[in-house]
Amino acid sequence: MTEIQQKIVDEELEIDKQVNLMDQFIADGEFDKALNEFFGLPESPEESCKGLP
Repeated sequence: MTEIQQKIVDEELEIDKQVNLMDQFIADGEFDKALNEFFGLPESPEESCKGLP
């Protein structure tokens, strides 16, 4: 295998590792948790209604 081919294989392996980490992150529910923390509703619906007429 040439040096260039080995670099390509190494890069593909690194990409596979990154994809596996993201798959594990999603499978563990961490992705949903992060979305809920960012976009989620307030602790209490009453709090969101404060100040409404």
